[in-house]
Parts: sequence; structure tokens; C-alpha cells
Amino acid sequence: MNLFLLGIDGLPRWMWQQFADSGVMPNSQQLLNSGTLVPMKSALPEVSSAAWASIVTGENSGGHNVYGFTDLMDGSYTLGFTSSRTFRSKPFWAREGAGRNLIINVPQTYPALSMPGMLVSGFVALDLKRAVHPPEELAWLESISYAVDADMSLVEKGKQKFVEELHRVMAARCRALHHHWDREPWQNIMFVLTGTDRLNHYLWEDYEDTTSPFHQTFLDYYHEVDRQIGCILNRLDDNVTIAAVSDHGFARQRMSVNLNCLLAEHGYLALRESQRPSYIDMLPETKAFAMDPGRIYLHRQGRYPGGTVSADEAENLMQQLTAFFKDATVNGQPIASEVIRGKEAYDGPFAHRAPDLIVMAAADIALSGRMNLSELIESTPINGKHTYEESSFFVRGEGLGKIPEEMKVENVLDVVLPRQSQLARRAA
Repeated sequence: MNLFLLGIDGLPRWMWQQFADSGVMPNSQQLLNSGTLVPMKSALPEVSSAAWASIVTGENSGGHNVYGFTDLMDGSYTLGFTSSRTFRSKPFWAREGAGRNLIINVPQTYPALSMPGMLVSGFVALDLKRAVHPPEELAWLESISYAVDADMSLVEKGKQKFVEELHRVMAARCRALHHHWDREPWQNIMFVLTGTDRLNHYLWEDYEDTTSPFHQTFLDYYHEVDRQIGCILNRLDDNVTIAAVSDHGFARQRMSVNLNCLLAEHGYLALRESQRPSYIDMLPETKAFAMDPGRIYLHRQGRYPGGTVSADEAENLMQQLTAFFKDATVNGQPIASEVIRGKEAYDGPFAHRAPDLIVMAAADIALSGRMNLSELIESTPINGKHTYEESSFFVRGEGLGKIPEEMKVENVLDVVLPRQSQLARRAA
């Protein structure tokens, strides 16, 4: 085996180091002491689908074409989920000469496409049947109750039930990893744990509050993650490159703000009446609209069927919107830490599909782009949010590429598979 690439969804670099040092994650302490751990920047915006796509392709969104979990189809108001078919840059396991790879639970890989080796898609996967390649591996996965994701509805039954579900799903995933690992000498393995992200979203308040009855529950889950890391490390030879990544960092969320509601209140967005408002309900006088989590699009002529913003108007409107979001407050709290222009954030053949602006959320604030305009401040059980800063990147091995001073998700392959990454660029 050349490379084992471990994904730990949503694990901040500082938290991993803290848990390793404090004894919550003792196997991780041994691992981190043997290599290099640095903070990494996520995708812009810090949405998992775009970040994982960058990790496995070595491109930013302008190169791989994934900007979020949903996007509008070109020239329309039709909303679609992005998927493995959205990729316009090949993941490392699908490139010429990649060898046979075992890929388990990597987000944004559904439906499972043909590749040399075995792949089990991660979220968002609608059903297990279309998440497995080759399809004859499905029966065994079903026999162990393998799940493409945890049952998120269990949050409503209480945090204890929810965390039990996270443990169940992790156990089945790890069982699948080791079962298939034994079957042949894989060239590379990539395996992602996503329960950490789910835990952080719903129990971050319990992590921060050491008096919470679920504080230890939070730590115990990470201790079990670390036990599974230990099981993986025990199987790897010293000559195997070991890398570990997270797709974004995490922090406390105290308020979720609907940007479309804010735009509508200030005259930038207008919808016709509808029981289930959607993008198709935008009226021609709409100047801008939002998509999750902070993507802002001008309602441009030529790009959208009813778009009315001309090329001559666009620059002035972007300046207005940038100032608007920088100054905007909700309940006295600023909602944005920064507003970035899309043309400055992305490069590549699909950069023209980028949002015009990216609103980066302020501390304690999460941003949404739902078209339901009934709530400016959205009610949600989520109390932890993604951050652009402080993803985790760890590597140990020989023949590695140089780690950039400002490590980003699109740099991962340049470091862990430098030769393959160079060949892919020449082929492009």
C-alpha cells in the first residue's frame, strides 16, 4: 500500500491536538508526534461537499465544479443536488495509473461510479444500492446493517439516542473497512468518519459546558474514534504514507440567519406568492439571492431566465451588497466577518459558475440560503457550525510534496501524492 488517507469530518486542528495531549485520544497523540499536523483552510464557503471534492481532486470549486450541496442548473431556476456526476475533475482513484483503491464513505461520491477497486459512497447518498461499486459487494454491507449516514431524526428523541446511533454507524463502517482491507493488496485506501461532524453540530454546547451531563458523552465518542484510529495504525507498515484530514473546522453557533430573508427585507429579493417558495418564484425586480451557506448570486441577464441585472450594473451592485453585508446586524450582532468576490476566490474552467460574492459568517453566526422567508432568525437544534479556518491536516511518510505555508484543502494531493498530482496536471 502506498497511502492511507483518513478523513475525520469536522475535526478542528486545535481540538485534535488538545484531545491528544489530554488523554482523550491517546493513539492520536502517538500518531501526531510521529509526523506533521498543521491547520488547513477549507473550501470557500466552508461547505463539506466542496471541501471533500477539493481534497480528492486537488482543485478548488472552479476546477471541480462543486460549490455546495445544491446548485441551480445552468440557465434555469431548477434546483438540483450536486453528486459524483457534478465533478469535472477526476478524483485521484479514477485517474490513469491510479491502481486499485478502496474508498469508503467519502462525501460527494454518490452515486458510486465505476472505478478500479471498491467504493462505498458517503453522504449525501440516497440509498445504499446505488452507493456501492462493484454492486456485488452490496449484499455483505446490507448484512451488517451498513448505513450511508446516521438517522438524524433521532436527535428529536434525545441526545443519548442520537449518540448511540453515531456509535452504531461508526462500528459498521469500521467493520466494513477492515473486512475489505483484508481482501486484496490495495494501492491506496481512503476512509472517512463522519459521525464527528454530526456530534459537533448537535453537542458542541455540551463540549463547551463541562457541567453538562453530555460533556463526557462527547469526549467518549472521540475516545472511540481514537480507538478506531489505533486499530488502523496497528495494521499499517512504516513505509506507508499516512495522512489525515478534516474538511473544515468547528465553532459554537448561537444564531442562524436566513440571508434571503435579509435580502428581501431590504429590497434586493422579491418573490411571487407561493405555498412552497423556490427560486422559480423570483420576480424580475430581484437583484440578488443567496444559496447555502453564504453564496450570493446577482440575478443576471443571460444567466437566469428572468434575470434583469445587466453587466453594466453588476459592479456597482456588488459594491452595494458588499457594504450591505459588512454592515448588517441581526439582534445587534454583525453577521459577516468578511465578504469575498467569487472571481478572486476561484480559478479553473468552471469559475464562471461561481457565486458573485461569498459572505463569511461572523463569530457565533451561521448563514443559510433557504427560500422560506418566514424566519430571519431560524430555529434549529444545531449549536455547532463549520469554520473556514482550522481544518486538520496531518501527514507522515517519505517522498512527500512540500506543505504550503497556507495549507488549503486543494493542496492535499500535492503533498500526499505529489507524483500523481503532477501527472494529472500535465494530462489536463
